[in-house]
Amino acid sequence: MLLFWCETDYLIVLAVWLVVLIVALRGLLLWRRRLRICSTAKDGDGAAAGGWKLKLAFSLWSLLALLTSLELGFAAFVDTTDAFNATNVCHRWFRRHVDPYRNNADFRDRRNLTIRKPPGVKQIFFFGDSFTIAQGINRLEDRFTDRVEADLNRLRPADSPQIEVFNLGEFGWEVSTIESTIQAALQEGYQPDVLVYVYMLNDIEGYDPRTEIAIRGIQQIRPRFWLWSRTYFFNWLHFCWQQYNAGRTVDYFPHLADSYDSPVWLNVRAALQRIRDRCDEHGVEFRMVFFPFLHNLGPKYPFKHAHQKLAEFCNDAEVKYLDLEPVLTSHRDEDLMVNRFDNHPNERCHALVADAIVERLLNDQITETPFEKPQ
Repeated sequence: MLLFWCETDYLIVLAVWLVVLIVALRGLLLWRRRLRICSTAKDGDGAAAGGWKLKLAFSLWSLLALLTSLELGFAAFVDTTDAFNATNVCHRWFRRHVDPYRNNADFRDRRNLTIRKPPGVKQIFFFGDSFTIAQGINRLEDRFTDRVEADLNRLRPADSPQIEVFNLGEFGWEVSTIESTIQAALQEGYQPDVLVYVYMLNDIEGYDPRTEIAIRGIQQIRPRFWLWSRTYFFNWLHFCWQQYNAGRTVDYFPHLADSYDSPVWLNVRAALQRIRDRCDEHGVEFRMVFFPFLHNLGPKYPFKHAHQKLAEFCNDAEVKYLDLEPVLTSHRDEDLMVNRFDNHPNERCHALVADAIVERLLNDQITETPFEKPQ
């Protein structure tokens, strides 16, 4: 049960409240007994007057008991995420499925990072944000990076070097953060054979000041009253109501689509070029994956022009890339998101992404055929 992950003060308040409900129920039962005695003693008027009050009290107690049961259910069993990491059940998911699996470099990966690469091993580093670290995915083996490692080693000849795939994703990272992290890793001496940047369409946000304003708006709707801020069911209900009123249950910041038609894109393109150049300087193959938003795939997908700009950059910079938009659009009728309030990819989506990466981006790692840059 997940109650183990609840805070101590919450458990104390919950225990006190349960005692109050039990005492109240005992009081109501005693009240009912007295009314029956009055009725037996032929005090009809007194019994009738107290009868409707007792029914009202029992109704109120039943409502409180129902709400308490829902709270207990959320506290004990609900373990999920939301798009903005705003709910307490989401915070607990992080404590349960992310924090215990941080490696020596503080990434969510069971394998530790070492500068000296083991002999007879090829290494592939995946950098990215919450889509890469896999928000909402409980088991590490269900992430696309872990699936890619398993598939590549299964498909490669038995006598070829083993491949180690490292997941260097982190929640909230954008282009500038990833650029500085990659540069620091290469300068420290890490030498992967292939470095893949899993670019999410909101990675442009660090260069757009409107994002900070939007984030402040989200923070302002966070509750301060204890019942909404420190509980699980009521906190989740408050979040759902606020997001519904804002018309933004899983949507991200709508201004990001037109960021790609502004000077902001030029800053992102320059950062991507610098990453590519740093990788070339250190003899590392740089590749990219474009991850689309999942909740609005289809003919009216508003970020198609952004994918085109990313593809143009990769072609100009001679970078091998994989655009997942057409891959996932063909499966848009399937359930690809973690839940209706979180548009991160679920296990099914991660499986599709892993298959596409192995077949279209890292297929040369199976046959050992070198990637030929476009002329």
